[in-house]
Amino acid sequence: MGGELLAVWRRLPVVVRAPVVAFAVLQAGSTLGVLPLIGNVKFLRDVPWAPVATLLVMWVFWRYASGAGYPRSTSAYRAAMTRGQRLSAPVWRAAAPVIVTALIACCSLRLMLPSLVVVAPPSLPLDLSAYPFATVMGLAFALATSSGIVEEVAFRGYLQKSLEDAYGIVPALLLTGVAFWLAHADKVALSHLPFHLLASVLLGATAYLTRSLIPAIVGHLLGDALLLPAYVYHRPGVLWSLLAARPVWAGEQSQAFADRVGATWAALRPDLLLAPASHPLAVTAWVLLASLAAAAFALHRLARIARSAA
Repeated sequence: MGGELLAVWRRLPVVVRAPVVAFAVLQAGSTLGVLPLIGNVKFLRDVPWAPVATLLVMWVFWRYASGAGYPRSTSAYRAAMTRGQRLSAPVWRAAAPVIVTALIACCSLRLMLPSLVVVAPPSLPLDLSAYPFATVMGLAFALATSSGIVEEVAFRGYLQKSLEDAYGIVPALLLTGVAFWLAHADKVALSHLPFHLLASVLLGATAYLTRSLIPAIVGHLLGDALLLPAYVYHRPGVLWSLLAARPVWAGEQSQAFADRVGATWAALRPDLLLAPASHPLAVTAWVLLASLAAAAFALHRLARIARSAA
């Protein structure tokens, strides 16, 4: 019976099998990653011990996901899915600008979205205002760490790598981006899709070019770490005002699509960028364009250096 089920499983197309495996990895890793957070919320609340426990749990998760442990028959597969390439110093130096520019681009787009489309302000399932600052920051770091490792292993590892091998890099990047958004669909709406797609494409391209998940994990962790404090404390004010903004066209009497586009363009006009009454959307929009151009250049350079280092 087991052999027959395995044979049926192997006959399924990769586009079916890969998401099933990736979401199973995501579920297992997320369950492990949340345990230290729940523990720190319930026990020794004044001591920020969650980061240390999370690092230990994530080390075990990473070791197993990348090939250690049993069954030994799956070790090679697990190692291949987590892209075990060790990065040379030149590749690391080339990957660093990609991480920085991708981080700026993704954060800029996330800050822009509420001014363009209807996006609910971010909220947390738990009120952390009564907890000590050190504990809250520890929880935020622990959450960013577990999310960065688990989601990169699941999506840029098990999902994207399988799709790359079967269909090529471009379909793999796009399909992984959609799956990345679907994994967050319980907390976000369709309007978040551009953000998740951009983040997935940039992180996925970095993983593909370096043949390693480590740069993508670093970028993911830093992105979450930058935005999570604003989610908790609604500060700095300029960040929260953008995250909680209404679309620039919301006050228009006419809600026709052309009028919405006109109101949006009025807020984006480059000649008003430095005007005292300019909308913050203009700044984030042009930062997004500049960072995307810089990220494209950095990715091109990374591809050349990674190719020569191979």
